[in-house]
Amino acid sequence: MKYYPIDEALARRAKTMISFSDYVEGSATAEYRRAVDEAARLAEQQKRKVDPIHHDRIDQLLDTYSRRLAENINQSNAITARVPSILIAGGSNFPVHKKEKQNQAANTNLAEWRQIQGLLDKIRGTGRGGISADDPEAVRKLKLKLAGLERDQEKMKAVNAHYRKHKTLDGCPQLAPDEAEKIQASMARDWRKDPKPYPSFHLTNNNAMIRQTKKRIEELSTKAETEYEGWAFEGGEVQMNRESNRLRVFFHEKPDRDTCSAMRHSGFKWAPSVGAWQRQLTDNAIYAAKHLDCLRPLSGERPAPEQAGSVQEPAQDAVVGWVFYIIADLKTWADNAAERSELEHFPSFEAAKARFDELRGEPYNSEAVEPGPDGQPPARLTLGIESADGMSAVDILHVRQGENYLVTDFTRSERLRDDPMVMDILSRVSREIGFERVRVWEQADGGRQLLSVVPFAEWDNPWFPSATPGRIAAQYCTLLHECYPLPTDDEIHSGQIAEIVKSLQKEGKRGADQMALAVAGFGATFSDNAAVQKQAEALMKELARYDAPGLDEARQRRLKHKKSPER
Repeated sequence: MKYYPIDEALARRAKTMISFSDYVEGSATAEYRRAVDEAARLAEQQKRKVDPIHHDRIDQLLDTYSRRLAENINQSNAITARVPSILIAGGSNFPVHKKEKQNQAANTNLAEWRQIQGLLDKIRGTGRGGISADDPEAVRKLKLKLAGLERDQEKMKAVNAHYRKHKTLDGCPQLAPDEAEKIQASMARDWRKDPKPYPSFHLTNNNAMIRQTKKRIEELSTKAETEYEGWAFEGGEVQMNRESNRLRVFFHEKPDRDTCSAMRHSGFKWAPSVGAWQRQLTDNAIYAAKHLDCLRPLSGERPAPEQAGSVQEPAQDAVVGWVFYIIADLKTWADNAAERSELEHFPSFEAAKARFDELRGEPYNSEAVEPGPDGQPPARLTLGIESADGMSAVDILHVRQGENYLVTDFTRSERLRDDPMVMDILSRVSREIGFERVRVWEQADGGRQLLSVVPFAEWDNPWFPSATPGRIAAQYCTLLHECYPLPTDDEIHSGQIAEIVKSLQKEGKRGADQMALAVAGFGATFSDNAAVQKQAEALMKELARYDAPGLDEARQRRLKHKKSPER
């Protein structure tokens, strides 16, 4: 582990800008090192839990955390030292404009600090999640993972067989005494009539993981033997970089806005470090690049298969990179029923929606049943998405006692969070199927996570366009913070959003139109502020889509029946 330098002189100057107290020499460095030591302790704990093949990755994350935290602290002190507090300088001739710029820089620095703290979550998750295709040791690691899965499968089968024969786990050769005791205690709490040491769904899920891992080993092995070639297009070239496992698009000049939008929509991201648009080198990436008009080869023809690798084109109406699945009744999976609902796959949203609409009216989706272990109604009809490579899948909609719930599991996967196609899918589901509620995990005192269920319309939704009062209110508050140095307290921010939501729900479309006028005014007033212009443009799009006909019709009925002054 390596410590990086903290500028003590800068820390001392920052202290004098905000406090009359003397700076304690070395306190900034000591605070930084305490944070790094805590991260190192976490890293050592994680190393003890995972296979040694992941130790280098944990060390890299720890070093990145240490370096970026030092840079962030130094930058924070530099920002604080720019302008003194009004309590120090006094109100006379106070540089308000400079203070506003300082506050904006401080907010940016705080957002970066939060990203740095996210590295601790990556350390906790290293060795517990999937194996990236970017890893040069991916095939070897997958083979080790496969061997472990197969050992687990044989162990579970042997333990279940021992229990069937002896009706006890005493003397089971596959289990240590303390392990057998834990399993028997778990079986005693099981609500099933005839519990097993390892329920059937454990074996089924593990067997699916074995098949999936074998398939991925085969795909990566084949990919390692495939020769990829790029192509030139008007204004640039496409390169297949095997070393970094990236498909890269180089433009000779800065592309226009429409081209940048097309690249983002196709899953490419701008990488300043290499000066190119890139995404992971997969069949889907090659297919997306082949079918972008701005990347058409100089010959005018699409790249030949031998140029771009062997690519299997998806169905005509399929979403490139993602397919859909439906489970008619997820409760049959949770109950480990003898006849579980089938997992049905669909190549397009249209096909999945047609099947969803067909099943949505079934009585079981609305029946009242006892809450599950989490205290919530059990999930029944389920809609989900799965990546074309089979390595990512997530439920996005559960029907619970007649209401559509948004499932926020996608927020826990970096791959899903950062994929614009996933956000487009969620936005489309919101428009064409609709969500009534969302289950949100919130941070409580002591670091505990609390689950709350809120109406989807009131949720602040920071993830995808939905044109709901909650999202519009959150965006409006963000715009206000871009325009003015307002307090950043989370509780105050939540209260502001709640008030705006109430106003929008009360006023309906008329309230949205009034807000649009205010947003246009902010855009005109802060015409030289790029952040304000970007936020205002996004908010105007949401407001244009906002529609509350039910509210406006109800208001018209109230006005129609209102008593006249003569009465």
